[in-house]
Amino acid sequence: MISLRHVTTTFKGGDITAVDDVSLDVRRGSIHGIIGFSGAGKSTLLRNINLLERPTSGEVWVDGEELTGLSAEQLRQRRHQIGMIFQGFNLVNNHTAVANVELSLTFAGVTNRRERRRRALEALELVDLADRAKAYPAQLSGGQKQRVAIARALATKPNVLLCDEPTSALDPFTTATVLQYLADINAQLGITIVVVTHEMEVIKALADDVTVMESGAIVEQFTTEQLRSDSFRPHTAIGSYLISEGISVDKGRTGTLEVPATLATHEDVDAASVTADDAATTLQKVGN
Repeated sequence: MISLRHVTTTFKGGDITAVDDVSLDVRRGSIHGIIGFSGAGKSTLLRNINLLERPTSGEVWVDGEELTGLSAEQLRQRRHQIGMIFQGFNLVNNHTAVANVELSLTFAGVTNRRERRRRALEALELVDLADRAKAYPAQLSGGQKQRVAIARALATKPNVLLCDEPTSALDPFTTATVLQYLADINAQLGITIVVVTHEMEVIKALADDVTVMESGAIVEQFTTEQLRSDSFRPHTAIGSYLISEGISVDKGRTGTLEVPATLATHEDVDAASVTADDAATTLQKVGN
């Protein structure tokens, strides 16, 4: 469905390599997770797929068509079949929910106003927001805003949906709700979904296939089915985290806490060694 072939993306005249010779295949109808720490190049790679960020070199193929070989007008038309949702929702504040969804149809060339409204309402119905069609973004919760963004991406009936950190601005309960909608969309409509995130739990809950990135390159790939196997042995820190129980903290640990010198200048605190209680007191004083 999606094939990246030796894709490299550089900035500042080649001084910064955000994506480094990446080749990646995404199965049709799958949910593919791309995960990595900040600066790994995952968001740039996602934007390479629809050429919002054109690669410096390499080829991008979507549904048998090489996007990197299209003219500007051909690419603009082709993007209507590649929906995208963002971490920040990107809604127009003085437009209602239904008007925000209609925007994607306007850009797609749907000139009939009744047809735009009908399709926008259908898209909102898919995410259970038809009853909030006339609400403005300021009247919606974070989760509802993201669901409007999903509806907007679905209104043009794409066969690919790209998601750039779609739940990073949401609380855990709302995150689970949005992920369920994405899973339902994938199952019911057969849309191929690519999700970029740094949230490990999102990958474990949603993805079929996982790609791990570091320093612009792919360093590990596996399926979530492999994650559930007792014999699976990942070779990256992220892979190891995904099969662990998650974050753990030793609350019974005793000893000293290293405090940066910039904090130690307050109240004449010794930066070399200070107890955790002393550090907390210092931080409280600095905050005040």
